[in-house]
Formats: sequence, C-alpha cells, structure tokens
Amino acid sequence: MSAFLNQLRHVAVAKAKFIDENSLNDEEFQCIAPITKQQFQDLLTYCDPVLQNGRHRYIRRKDLLMFLCKLRQGLSDEFLKVIFDYGSRQNVSTVIDYVRRALAQRFVSENIGPRSITRQDFIARHVTEFCNILYNPQPNEPKAIVVIDSTYAYIHKSSHFRVLRQSYSVHKHRHLLKPTLVVAPDGFILQIFGPYFSDSRNNDAEILRHDFETDGNALREWFQRNNIVLVDRGYRDAIPLLQLLGIQYEMPALLGAGQRQLTTEDANASRIVTKSRWIVESRNGHFRSVFKFFANTLCLQHAKNIDEFYRIAGAILNRYHPMIHMEGATAQAAQEILERSRIPNAVQARVEVDNLTKRNAQWRRLNHRDIPEFPLLDLEYLRHLTLGVYQINLAPSYIQDKVLRDNDEEFQLDEHLNEAGFLRIRVYSRFRNAGRHQIFILFRVADNEGIENADDADPITGYYCTCQSGARTLGACAHVTSVIWFLGYARHQVDVRYPDPSLLNTTLDAANRDAEGHVPNAEIEIIND
Repeated sequence: MSAFLNQLRHVAVAKAKFIDENSLNDEEFQCIAPITKQQFQDLLTYCDPVLQNGRHRYIRRKDLLMFLCKLRQGLSDEFLKVIFDYGSRQNVSTVIDYVRRALAQRFVSENIGPRSITRQDFIARHVTEFCNILYNPQPNEPKAIVVIDSTYAYIHKSSHFRVLRQSYSVHKHRHLLKPTLVVAPDGFILQIFGPYFSDSRNNDAEILRHDFETDGNALREWFQRNNIVLVDRGYRDAIPLLQLLGIQYEMPALLGAGQRQLTTEDANASRIVTKSRWIVESRNGHFRSVFKFFANTLCLQHAKNIDEFYRIAGAILNRYHPMIHMEGATAQAAQEILERSRIPNAVQARVEVDNLTKRNAQWRRLNHRDIPEFPLLDLEYLRHLTLGVYQINLAPSYIQDKVLRDNDEEFQLDEHLNEAGFLRIRVYSRFRNAGRHQIFILFRVADNEGIENADDADPITGYYCTCQSGARTLGACAHVTSVIWFLGYARHQVDVRYPDPSLLNTTLDAANRDAEGHVPNAEIEIIND
C-alpha cells in the first residue's frame, strides 16, 4: 500500500503516467493490479467488445487497468474517478460493468469451471502424489481429489426486508453472501458456486445439495464414481447425497452421543483430513489478500454481481498466480503419515488403567529451571512431531494466556507424580475461561551431555491430553504442543516472540477485569439526592 500511495504522488505531476502501464516498473504495476505487466497484455486479449443497447462497447487499456485496480486495492469509484481521470463516478461504475462482462465471456470459461479442464488433465496436473497416496485407497489408479468449502463476502444492509433477513449470518453477526469454492490439492480452483444467502437455511450441506442439483449435469459428467471430496463437519447432512452419487468423502470425525473425546483412530483420521483441508482456506484467504475488493464490505451495486467478480478473480489466480506448494508433501511423507496413524496411544491406556486423571494432585507452578532432564528440541523436530506448524504457531498464545492468568510464565505441575520421564500438567482451555485440560507427556530423560540413546529413539515417546482431540498419535493437540514447545524449546531461547498485548494496556474494560481476567467483587454505592 505504501508503494501504491507513493505512486499516487506522481498524479499531480503527470496523470497520464499513472494510467500508462508502460511507464510503471513491475513493482509499481503490481501495486495497482494483481498481475504483472506481461500478464496484463495477455489479459487484454480477452477483453472482447460488449454489446450495449445495440452497439459494441470496446474495452480500452485504461478501462482494464482501472478494473484491476478496483479488485486489487478495493478503492471507491469516486477515488478511481480522480486517479484515472474519468468524467464522473457513474462513468467509472459503467466501465466496471463493461469490463466485468467482457472478461466473463471468454476469460472465465477458459480458466475456471469443469469445462475449462478435462478430468484427466486435472488429475495429472493438480492432484499431488502426496494427496493421492493419503486419500486414495488405490493409489495406482489416480482419482480426482477436491476440497470444498464456503467463504464470505460482507455486504451493506439492504432496505429490502427479505434480503436483510436472508443475508444476516447468526454465526458471523453480519450481513454477508457465501460463495463456495471447489479446489484441487494444489490450490487450482475447479469451480466457484453461488453466492448464497447466509441464513440458517443456507448451511453448507444445503448449499452442496443445491450445487449438484442446479449444476448437476456438468458436475456429474466431470466427476466419476469413487472420486474423492474433502469436506468439513458442516457438510455432514450432505453425506447421503455424496454416497448416492458414488463419491468418496473424507470428513473429520464427529463425537457420538455422550462422547467427550474422539478415539485415537478417529482423531488420527481427522488429522489426515485437516492435513490438506487448509488448502481451500488458504485460497479463500488469497481472495482477500490479493483482491482487497473482497476484504471490504461490498456495496449492493457490486454485490449483485459478486458471482462474476469471484469467478474473474478465481480465473486470474488459476492462470497467472502460482499453485500452492505444501512443504515436505512427498509420497514418502504420505506413507509415514499413514503408518503413524495406526499407532495406538500407550500413554492414554496407562492413564485410563491407573485412573491418573482422578488421582489427587499437588499442583504448583512450574519454574523454567525445573525438569532439567527434559530434552532440548529444535523447531524441525517439533514440526515433525506435530505434523505441521499450526499447533506450533498457537503455542505462544497458550503460553501467553497462562502468563496473563497466573501472572507468571509457568504451568501447573503435579508434584505427586514423581516419576522420571513422565509429566502430569494442567493448562487453561482456549475456549472456556475456567476450563482446564490435563496433559501427560512421556519423554526420554536427558543428561547434561544430551539425550540418552538418542540415536535409536525419539526424545518424546508419548503424550495424551484430555481435550477432544487429545488422544491422537498423529501429530499433537495444541495443549500438548504448547507444553513441549515451552519445556523443550522456548525456555532455552533468548528472545521468544509472543502476541502483542499492548491493546490490553490502551483499551478500557468496563468489567474492570484484572491481569488474570477476573472481575473483582466490588460494590457500587448509589447515593440518592
């Protein structure tokens, strides 16, 4: 944005320079448009004339650049009128409409949608070997694999009462529309459905049903039996439809009635699904980071054409932007994940047999100098242990939450469980103020010279947490990760970065909560005149 504002300073000197892409270097141009100068020349060839009132309206270079600037920076039409030297705001809105219609004619159809790519090309170019081994029970016969999820486009309130009701999301507490993305394992966008309203009758499952009904022929011709779809738990009511169509689905496991924790098998299977589901969430994020137009609250004039705006943006990502590469996602890594998912949780078995969660404990704050025998770990090992970086990135927040509550950088350790290489720790829940989870960690004792027998064994030999997904052996929950991260890595570092708490010091709290988040029992005396 700073480079974009610097470029605006030249407008007063020479307006023509601003609208002439040839006078801008590549860095300046990409502040204005979501593509390079060379890609701009290619995109211009797709701007076919638009028929309006019996006459053809031709798209100029200036018009396309203004449209791309609208998507890239999300600027108002009034501002675009000034910097691109249009006669009026209405003229800008009209040009945006023309360019949108022009790109929707050929550019969108050739770069997004089931008809833009054959199923065989999709499998060969966009189904990674990692995902094929991880989700395909017959990896020697590659199948199409897609990830489906909805995203959000915030809109202004409408004066139409029905639109007002149906566009209000109880979940987000805002008015919004929901496009749905169908994405390949490498981020290639196969299709964008919608947008849909966001009331309770437009949940993810109903949206998926409607997608297959309204665009059923194209989808059913493209998909074949036993193709694989990755979805989240919000699509659970659409599972019978997928089964009817012969589509194999992968979804994180659900808790049964009266069940408080997933089994090790279900928790591991859920982690396998989430290992690749983040791809669609990352692509959803690209719509807001690459195209700030979608990060803003859309006016109703543009909201009614949000479907074409999204498809144009998706086609730009497909054609001009790199696909998403998952670090370390190899065939060997996929095989290792499948093998680790079959390992039972021995620590959980011991905790349940000995009833350790109910055993009386003497809790005390863990000093960073305690447990010197805990092995020293590096980030590479932690990433391997947790099967990624998500839990590692959450660890500083969990540690900081503990700091704010206990006013010290310490966990609570059970002193009664006096066993070398075995810890019982409790930590606050991220979701409930008073909630605590118990964590059990089995580790290989280290001495001053390093880890004993480190050549033939892992330093962390087992772990278990009482949270919903804490029984898994494939990766670790954020609670276990935060403890291991602190004891094995963070406390040995000179400078560890935690989330910035300065807003707590500069923002007033009417509840007068203290540093630990507690409300003092203060009484207010009311004086009557």
